Amino acid sequence: MRGNKYNVIIIGSGLAAFATAARLCELGIRGVAIYAKSYGATPYVAAINFVLPENKYGDTPERYFEDMMRAGYEINNERLVKEMTANTLRGYELLRRWDIEFAKEKDGSIKLRHLSGHTNPRSLCCTTELIGAQIIRKMVKKMDNNGVEFHFGCECVKVLTENGRVYGITVKEDDGSLYNVYSPTIVAAWGGAGNLFGKSTYPPDVKGNTLAIAWEAGAKLVDIEFLEYEPMVVISPKGAVGEPCPTAMLGEGAYLLNSEGERFMLKVRPQGEAGSPKTLINREIWKQVENGKGSPHGGVFVDLRHISPEVLKTYPWFYNRLMENGVDPNRELIEVGPMAHSFSGGIYVNEDYESTIEGFYAVGEACGGVHGACRCAGNAASQATLSGLLCAESIAKKNNETALREFPVDYSEDRSIFEKYVPQVRELAVNVLGIYRKGMDLERALGILTELSDKNEVKKDTETHQIVVSILLMVRAALLRKESRGTHMRIDYPDMKEEFAKEIII
Repeated sequence: MRGNKYNVIIIGSGLAAFATAARLCELGIRGVAIYAKSYGATPYVAAINFVLPENKYGDTPERYFEDMMRAGYEINNERLVKEMTANTLRGYELLRRWDIEFAKEKDGSIKLRHLSGHTNPRSLCCTTELIGAQIIRKMVKKMDNNGVEFHFGCECVKVLTENGRVYGITVKEDDGSLYNVYSPTIVAAWGGAGNLFGKSTYPPDVKGNTLAIAWEAGAKLVDIEFLEYEPMVVISPKGAVGEPCPTAMLGEGAYLLNSEGERFMLKVRPQGEAGSPKTLINREIWKQVENGKGSPHGGVFVDLRHISPEVLKTYPWFYNRLMENGVDPNRELIEVGPMAHSFSGGIYVNEDYESTIEGFYAVGEACGGVHGACRCAGNAASQATLSGLLCAESIAKKNNETALREFPVDYSEDRSIFEKYVPQVRELAVNVLGIYRKGMDLERALGILTELSDKNEVKKDTETHQIVVSILLMVRAALLRKESRGTHMRIDYPDMKEEFAKEIII
C-alpha cells in the first residue's frame, strides 16, 4: 500500500529475506513488509551447507571456518566468517522450525554431499525437488500467517537517506506507478550483480543496479571486483543452456574431459576433481579452450556416463532438464563451461549486518565481506540463511524508534534511453570483467562509463544510469586490485601480492 510506514522493510524475497523475516517473527517483531519483484534465485537453491553435531566425518564449525577463509584467499572479513560458522547449527534449526525438510540416508541420518571447496561433505539437499521450491511453498504461507506483508511485482528504485541514516525506499510497481514507503529499518536482500552481464545463471528479477542504489544512498561497498563464475554450466544443447551442472557431481565421481578425452584436472590436482575450488576449475577450463582443446561451443565436457541413473535422478532439476532436451547423461558427454553466476562483494557491513548508513542493513548476496575473493560451493544459501538470522537478532536488540520524515519521489524513466545504452554497457561488462582481465581494457571501460554516467541524456532514465554506475564501480574496484586473487585474475598482474591481502572498499 502507498505511503505505509513499517517497523522493518525488507527488499527482496529470496532465502535471505525469508530468514530475516522468519527470525523477526519468532522474536515478536511486527510491522514487517517485504517488497520484491519475484523470488530471485531462491527457486533454484539446490544445496545449503551446515555443520551438524552428529556427522560421520568429524566436521566442525572450526573446520568450516578454515575452508571459507582458504576459499576466500584469506581476505574474508574474519569476524563475519567466525560468526557465520559458529551459528551454522542455528541456521539449520531455523529452517527446520519453518518446516523445511532435508534428504536422509537409509539409516535416518541427514544426507550430506561433498561440494567444491569443502574439506568434508556438509551440503544438505533434497532429492525429490529443489530445496528452494520447498522454501517458497512453506515459508511464504507461514510468514503470511504470522503477519508479514508481501508486496510482489514491484522493485526498490531508491533508498531514502539523509545525514547518514535511512528513512525508507522508493517503490516502482510493474504498472510504472511510483511511491515511497517508510521505515527506520531497511534490509537489503536484493541479491548481487545479477543481469549486469547479459547471459548468466541469474534470474531476470536480479538486475544488479542495486550496487548503484546502495552507493548513491551513501553506503560503502566491498569486494565488488569478485564476480563468481560457475564453472560447469551447460552450454549445449540449446534448451538446457544456463543450467548449472552441480559441482557435487564431481563428488559423485564425475570427470571433466577436454576435446582429446583427457582428464585435464589431474595435471593440477592428482587426487581427482572432487572438492576442487571453483577458481581452479574455471582457470583450467579457460586454459583448455585457449590451447585449442575445448568443446565445440567453447567449454569442456563433463562425463557422467559411469554414474548410476539412481544417483543422477537425485538431482532431478538437472537430470530432467537434460532428458527433456534429448540428452541422456548416461549415454553422452555434456558440454559445460563457466558463466557469470554469483557475487562475493556487496554492501560493507559490520558484525550486526548494518551498513555504514544507520538503520540500513544487508543480508545474503547483497552484503560483502563473508566470501572474500571466492566462495565455497553451496555457501550462497548458507550465508543467506545465517546472515538473515543474525541480522534479525541485531535489529530486535536495537529496537530503532527514529522519527520518520517524508521525501519527494525522485525517479525518471525513458525506455528509449535504456534500449540505446544498456545493451552496449552490458557487452562492455562481459568483455572487461570476465574470468581474465586486462588493465588497458579496464582503463578504457572506466573512461567510457565515466563519460556515460555524467551524460545528461543517460540521467533521464534512472535505471540506465544505475546500471552504468554499477558497472563503473566494479571496474574501479577491478583496477584497484593490481594482482590475481580468487575469481579476480589480471593478465597484466598474474601473481598474488601480499600488499593486496585485504579488502578493497569503494
